[in-house]
Amino acid sequence: MFNVPLKLREPKGLILPKGPNFAWARTIRSEVDGTEICFKAPKHRPRRSNHKAHQPKRCYNAEETLLYRNYYDEEKAARGLPDHWREAEFFYRTWAFYGPWFTGVASELRLSFNLIKVVNYPQDVSLFHPRALEKAIGDNLTNLNSHHLDKTRGGIQEFKAPINWQPLHHLPVNTARLEVVSENFSPHRTIEHQVFFPIADDQMARLIFWPTRFKGLPRAEQDKLVSVQPMYELMDNIINSIQLTLSPEAQAQKDAALAGMEDTSLVQNYAPLKWDKLDEEEKIKILANENK
Repeated sequence: MFNVPLKLREPKGLILPKGPNFAWARTIRSEVDGTEICFKAPKHRPRRSNHKAHQPKRCYNAEETLLYRNYYDEEKAARGLPDHWREAEFFYRTWAFYGPWFTGVASELRLSFNLIKVVNYPQDVSLFHPRALEKAIGDNLTNLNSHHLDKTRGGIQEFKAPINWQPLHHLPVNTARLEVVSENFSPHRTIEHQVFFPIADDQMARLIFWPTRFKGLPRAEQDKLVSVQPMYELMDNIINSIQLTLSPEAQAQKDAALAGMEDTSLVQNYAPLKWDKLDEEEKIKILANENK
């Protein structure tokens, strides 16, 4: 008996991929040192079976602790980056989005939800304070993206962040949403969407969404072939479903951090961070010469 591989047909026009139905999403609920985090997410449905899901336990406390890893290494030290982060995987799932019949998977949304402890900051810093949270977010973006410099283009940074900075208001703590956008010359096509919020003086949650399309083309060309809207709708639904109930200890930390402040909100605008050493004129000249 022979297995004859089926050839997927090429779709015509813009694809609106179909993904999981959020109406069937179940609530994930977990308590970390008395603070409860809950949100809704569909069942794990990856494009490839080797993408394994990670589910948080119902309760983390003195007996059942999260595993916080240290990813600081000699390479980061050589680049002058400070040792600020200990990360624990909290939740991971991925969802395939399918095109019309016999066209296969057109896109995929991945979500990595980590809890991050900040270390080697001043002892009196609290992430519940808006300026401290903004600083920690900027430092974390630098840690993740500042090494992506294009040596063939004079060391231009490949990523811009934060882009579309947006304070969110549905949680009882300051919450920020932002994008990490690659330059057009970068081989990285996916725009990352990130959400940050504090859960303790020295601890914050970070969600990273990767809405990926499987066409090795510039984003402008991909936009003509596969719509990102179904993935964005799922992403928005997950973000909007997040609920946070602070423990009495965390609530006391928040109250102390915000005491005496008239305006406890995050900044409305957060300029993109600069990681390369080129001024804007030099960057424009390099890219203009490339496009001649």
